[in-house]
Amino acid sequence: MRVDIEKRVLKYINSLPEKDRRIIKIHLFKLEDPYTAPDVELLQNGHCRMHIAHSYTAFFDVLPGGVVAILEVVTIEEAHKRYKRFGR
Repeated sequence: MRVDIEKRVLKYINSLPEKDRRIIKIHLFKLEDPYTAPDVELLQNGHCRMHIAHSYTAFFDVLPGGVVAILEVVTIEEAHKRYKRFGR
């Protein structure tokens, strides 16, 4: 599958320290096969969540046509505040 990272999400990732950027990007590209990627959870409304290195959370959708759309990457703390938005 192809991983598609929204521009605003990529802008956020690129604003982070180099080590965090590298770790996040490595994890996101594991989503080329979202069914075997580690730390992925299907949420109630069809969105998915991936924990990244105990520091960040990525929210994404698996779309028809073999595309994984990265909707948002946030800190774990921010993700806990937003779970309801993604169907928790």
